[in-house]
Amino acid sequence: MLAVLHADGIVGSLRQAGATLEFTYAAHWLARQNAFPLSPRLPLREAPWQDDEVLFFFSNLLPEGTVLESLLRLQRLPRGNVYRLLEAFGRECAGAFAVVPEAEAGDGLREGSYREYTRQQLVEDLERLRGDIPLLGSHAGLRLSLAGAQNKIPVRYAKGKLWLPERGAASTHILKPALQPARMYPHSVENEAFCLQLAGALGLPVPQVTVLADPEPLLLIERYDRSVKGGRIERLHQLDLCQLTGALPSQKYESDGGPGFKACFAVVDAWSAMPAVDRLRLVDWMLLNYLLGNADAHGKNLSMLYGSDGRLRLAPVYDLLAIGYWERLSTKMAMKIGGERRPDFVQARHWQRFCEEIGLNAAQLRRRALELCAHALARKDDIMAALGVPAPLAGHLARTLQKGSERIETRLGVNG
Repeated sequence: MLAVLHADGIVGSLRQAGATLEFTYAAHWLARQNAFPLSPRLPLREAPWQDDEVLFFFSNLLPEGTVLESLLRLQRLPRGNVYRLLEAFGRECAGAFAVVPEAEAGDGLREGSYREYTRQQLVEDLERLRGDIPLLGSHAGLRLSLAGAQNKIPVRYAKGKLWLPERGAASTHILKPALQPARMYPHSVENEAFCLQLAGALGLPVPQVTVLADPEPLLLIERYDRSVKGGRIERLHQLDLCQLTGALPSQKYESDGGPGFKACFAVVDAWSAMPAVDRLRLVDWMLLNYLLGNADAHGKNLSMLYGSDGRLRLAPVYDLLAIGYWERLSTKMAMKIGGERRPDFVQARHWQRFCEEIGLNAAQLRRRALELCAHALARKDDIMAALGVPAPLAGHLARTLQKGSERIETRLGVNG
């Protein structure tokens, strides 16, 4: 049996029930005046939850892709067994909860402790990473987990030093090395840093990002699902849009059954405390990805975060990359615009269909898009200069933003 923990106590228990997962809310959690559910799709009740909704929530806490495959091999864990994976890696997940063996649960989450992540240890980990051992695999004993396919590790960053969380301690940042192999994905750290800082300059909420230069370029991202108050780190409850739409990590792409724009806007309309504001943020996110050529903007790259009022809002944006810089990657968009996945083929009729699907005025979208394009083109050079973006990447970003702006100006509702 696994216990699901929150800072306020034990939320419930998770067990393997034959071929399915079963989650049961703890009686004392249900009795709390301020009790809240894991997800709107798993509302509070005494009876156990034993359907796909349990799998949708818990599977999306785990790594995926090649990172997961490497962890499975290193830990000799069975493929597809979410229960065993959570048992191995559930101590420090995205969001407010930890998943631990029941014998370790105690009364809930404890303070834990930290071990300094020394430069020498980081150098060794990065060398192992080039040998196909993910950062999480180098520290599997700490039982850390981060959802997604990119290599990264949760850390605490304080007074210019990195620390690894132990025994249930909470992290404050995510450390991302360059995509591997670096010769195939050059300048990925600078690429993501630029895209996130551009998003912030355009008014989208983004986490604070820092490029560390030693021992090599690394991206340090402040966690938006953590809050530091009086030296105490608080975990904040968040849900990605695969969890909120009922999709497995393997279904994160619309073509694989994951959410498209219509489903994303429906989630915001249904659950956001400020749907009008979050709809506009979602529009800006879509437009920015289109401008940047980020074809990999899928359902797990959007999340909603519970505020202090217990209501959901769209979370800060993350995992932004101009992936067209690497020619080997597909340019087909993860989410269709009006039924079209190829950015070069998106015409006025596709934009019109997109507006009809999500209930948006085409003339308003055009005004918003042109404003965003103008600001992006005006701010890009200063951001690239401040980051020291390498010339080949800087040239690509400038051309991509210019091309995207011209596409929008000529094709997005010219007569709108």
